[in-house]
Amino acid sequence: SSAPRDTMGPRKRDRSKTPEVPWELLPNGNSIGVHAGHSRSRSRDRTANGKNGHARAPAPAPAPDPALLAAQAAEVERDAWRRLVILLAQLKGDRKVEQLLREKHPELLQVADRCGASSKAASTLHAAKDAAREWFSRGLRGSNQHGPAARAKLCKQLMLQLLERASQLCSGVSGSHVEDVLDRGRPTEEGPLVCSLMARELRGSRYEGLWISRKGPAGHYYLGDEQEGHNLPTTDKDGDPIHPRVHAVVKVVSDQLVISGFFLDPDDDTMSPAKVPIGPFLSVYFEGMSVREASNAWKNGPPKRPATPRLAPAPVPVPAPVPAKQGVHMDPKLQELQAGLPPGWEVRESRSKRGMYFFAHPASGRSQMERPKA
Repeated sequence: SSAPRDTMGPRKRDRSKTPEVPWELLPNGNSIGVHAGHSRSRSRDRTANGKNGHARAPAPAPAPDPALLAAQAAEVERDAWRRLVILLAQLKGDRKVEQLLREKHPELLQVADRCGASSKAASTLHAAKDAAREWFSRGLRGSNQHGPAARAKLCKQLMLQLLERASQLCSGVSGSHVEDVLDRGRPTEEGPLVCSLMARELRGSRYEGLWISRKGPAGHYYLGDEQEGHNLPTTDKDGDPIHPRVHAVVKVVSDQLVISGFFLDPDDDTMSPAKVPIGPFLSVYFEGMSVREASNAWKNGPPKRPATPRLAPAPVPVPAPVPAKQGVHMDPKLQELQAGLPPGWEVRESRSKRGMYFFAHPASGRSQMERPKA
């Protein structure tokens, strides 16, 4: 049988609808990724994807600055060492920590004391780290990494053990137990417990990692330090000095550990009253808040960290002497308070609450709201 006939007749090819392109606008054969005889869309695809149609590799990122990387690594190491020393100062005297140091880290036994755990610092953190270089060498022996990152990791490993011990000390502790510990005043028992409890209250706040150590005698502590990296303000907005290392006295009030008073100046033996927990106390001292503002800020736990590492230096709301000045008009209320005071007593005004006064006896370090009797 014959092949079926095409009943539709010869098919007529449609005219291309591609608009006519002027030849002078077409790229020549020397253009990158373009070959003569290809359409513009094909040329465009090949140009975008490379000569063989594969995705072109992204341009390599510029090499990081070696000097910048070295500086960042050194900063990480300094921060890790600082936090380790703060924990050693916080747990100074704890029997388990002391045993751990004697058996596995003997080079670190005196680091906290040298850096100012219970008295004025005799060494900077940098000098203390340099003195403990044998500890780093021994800890990294057999490793192929000995740079700042490896040393920082070594510090963090010991930090984890110390943090675990601090957590154990705080577990299930009642206010009455802390009060008994303060009454006994044993450094090996009191210091590690009270420091760990105060450090726990600051967790999550801008003051997390603050230097806290037992100064002695019972109830006397250092808050803050003057070592490198403390990041605490040292002057208020008026240019008056703020001592970043505060000598504070703690006690238990209504089953709560509070700062009962503090010494404004390291060389001043007059204690200023406080009676607030450590968090609000720090906000008053370093940020210039009133006691009410600070207490409200900490009512539901530590305030959120600010966007910046630390707030700018703020006025210090602490008591200041208000001696009489010749030729200067005095507040009648102040004149009345000062009149007839027993020898050695003076009137002081609260900076946080202008117009509020209390009585201080610098020679004995006493301060009180009630007028002293002659």
